[in-house]
Parts: sequence; C-alpha cells; structure tokens
Amino acid sequence: MKYTPPKKIAEAARQLDFSQPLEYNDPRYVDTEKGRGALDYNQLYKKMGFDLSTYPDVSLPESGHTLFCGHIGCGKSTELRRLSRDLNKSELFYVVFIDVEEELDPNNLQYPDLLMSLAKKLLEKLGKDNIEIGSVYLTSLQSWFKEITIKSETTKSIASELNAGVEAKVDIPLLIKIFSKLTNSLKIGSAYKKELREVIKHFFTDFANAFHSLIGVVERETEKRLLGRRVLFIVDGTDKMSREDGVRFFIEDSNQLKCIRANFLYCTPIHLFYTENQVQQRFKHFILPMIKIAGKDGTKNKECYEIMREIVLRRADISLFETPGTFENPGIIDKVIEYSGGSPRELMKILENAYLFAKDKFTEETIMNGIDKLVVEYKRMLAFKDSTYFKLMVDIDSGIAVDMGSEKVEYLLFNLVLFEYNEYWWKSHPVVRRLEGYQMALKAKED
Repeated sequence: MKYTPPKKIAEAARQLDFSQPLEYNDPRYVDTEKGRGALDYNQLYKKMGFDLSTYPDVSLPESGHTLFCGHIGCGKSTELRRLSRDLNKSELFYVVFIDVEEELDPNNLQYPDLLMSLAKKLLEKLGKDNIEIGSVYLTSLQSWFKEITIKSETTKSIASELNAGVEAKVDIPLLIKIFSKLTNSLKIGSAYKKELREVIKHFFTDFANAFHSLIGVVERETEKRLLGRRVLFIVDGTDKMSREDGVRFFIEDSNQLKCIRANFLYCTPIHLFYTENQVQQRFKHFILPMIKIAGKDGTKNKECYEIMREIVLRRADISLFETPGTFENPGIIDKVIEYSGGSPRELMKILENAYLFAKDKFTEETIMNGIDKLVVEYKRMLAFKDSTYFKLMVDIDSGIAVDMGSEKVEYLLFNLVLFEYNEYWWKSHPVVRRLEGYQMALKAKED
C-alpha cells in the first residue's frame, strides 16, 4: 500500500518522535547525504579499510574498529540502519547489528556487557540463517564458560539456572542460552553486576581467543553460502553514554575493545572527540555533521532546505500548514527549518512543541510558540552557566579561534548548544542566540 503522510494533526503528531530511528525501508526516510556538505560515505568505507568504488571486487580488512560519530539527534542511528543493509552483501559483510538501548543499559555500560551481547547476537543470527557450526568449533566458548563458573558464585548460579549443565551437548542453542543469561544478568542483575564483570574481565583473554575462533569459522561458512566474506558488528546506542562512561569505554578500555579481531563500527558522541584528542589517537573515525542549511556567511542553502522540508512533509501532509511556502517565498515550514539549525531532532522537537498549541493545523503563531518553548528549554539548561559560556559562543559564531578541547566546548557540543557542520566549522544553536545571555555577550563584543 502506498504511503501517504497524515492529514490529521493528531496523527501527524505521532510521527514526530525523533527518538525512534527509522529502519532502512521506512517510507518516512529521507536521504540527507547531499545536505551535509562535502560528505561521501566512501570516505567512511576507506577508513574502515575498503574501497567501495571497486565493487564488487572489494578487498576487505580482516579487522578494524571505526567510530561513527555526530551530535545526538543528527540521524546517526537511522543512517547506521541503512549502512547495515547496504553493507550486508555476499561480496562484503555478514552484518551483525546491535542497539545497546534495546539489549543493555547505555547509562551503565562497560565492555564486558557489550561483548557478551555481541556473542549472543552473532549466535542468534547464525541460528536465524540456519548456519550450523560444528561443535568442535564451539567448545572453546563452552570451556571458557565452565572456567568462569568455577571462580564465582554468581556464574555458578547462572549455570544452574540454565538447567542445561556445562556437560551438555555443545551447540548454538546452548551457547545462545548461556550468553542470553549473561547479558540479562549484566543488564538487570544490579546485585551482582560488578562481580560478574570482574570475573569476565579476569578471563577476558580466554574469551577473546574463543570468540576469534568462532568468528573465523563463521566467516568461512558465510563466504561459502554467499552471505558475506567478513563479519561486521555495527553497534548503535553507545553515543547515549554519559561523559564518564564514554571516556572509560572508548579511551580507558579501548585496548580491550580492539583486542577482538573483527570489523566494528561504533556509534559515538561527538563531544568525545574534543577530550584531549585521545579518542582520535585510538580509533579511526567518521563524523556525520548537521545538515548545512546555511553557509558560514549565513547564505541559505536551497538544497538543504528542500531536504529538511521533505523530512517534515513525510510526517505531516502539506495541508496541515497554514502557509507552507517555498524556498523563494518562505512560509512557516522554513521558519521551523531555520530555528532547527539543520538538526533533524530539533526540527521534530519544534513541531512537537507547536502541536501543543495547535488546533487543526500549524499556524505561524503556533510555530512561534513551539520555537519559544524550545528557547525556554535551553534557557533552563544554561541558567547556571556563567557569562563566559555565552562569550565563547559569540566568539565561535564570529569565527574567532577558541580552545575546542575545553570542558566548556565539550559541554556545549554534548547538549546541542553548539553544532558542528561539514568542513570543520561550528555555529551555536539558533534558539540559543535568542537568549538574553547571548545577546548581552554579543552587545559587549560589538561595543
């Protein structure tokens, strides 16, 4: 059935939740690649170790760890789902996709949690694709589990709850049960989560070796069945971690992550790249910038406005806007785009806010109310920050060189006060520029 955008405002409002990423076949999906400046996904692929321009004769790396980063709400999760489809091909990868928000607790995440979940996801995908792995290639993982059950009361209880026994026939269903139980215990078993993590860390080398062996066998089988030549793990949701957890995960524990010899693509928050440059020293990375609705000089970009307009109109029929307008004759949709700063998330948030004031359609008044409500949200966020934050924003907007590795810049990037665009330049959020603190800092600069 052909998709048509909602023509009733209440139905359209339900389409405005940008916290849920779109699957690759969702009719609301809009290709934003051309709107993000000089963006070319083959640059990402080359950082991952292969050149897609030579497809189908592509030389793939044995392993690699690459970070896919950007602002929260810039569309990373949606793009990762599209990449998981595009790269899952016989000539390329056998893709294992995981969203840690669904599988684990991104607010309390460490590398043992993720690796247990990745093992489970790989085994589940093998089962779904009816790929059988000989028990001789699975015994090393079972032996690792037997070893850790000896060392901890926690893992002993997990083994007993499985009711399969460590002497049971080794097959994929048994290992799925083992890793499902471990993952669930790490997600919700707060009483002994710390103990379980320490046991896994202590026997990490044994697990890594066993996991490597499994991946190697899987790659031989998937290539034989034309399902992909290398395993690629795409990890989404790791950009939602707190600063402290993110530093521990991607900096302090980076060696453990990189010990797993396979191909990985991790979703990462952009502010970590301004933490003393340590992440960039450890990983190759690719930044997904905001949609560049205007250039450095403020000139509006027609193509980008059309992309943002399409994002809106896939969720709400044009009849729901009192004066939709065009690029040449701007209407209220363009006002939403202008104040979004090129962020799809902020675009949706303004419309969500406007819906609270609307009746049967979006009017100029309700749109401005939605923008004002977003201004207030940022006012609350910055209420306890001193004037130096606003001075910093004014300096950046004026093109003055600042220390982009400072904690203040990191805070502004993390909280979407400051946006990064392609070609390595920044601009403050348009709604923040309406705040009194910003206006005072701007006046002080001009005086």
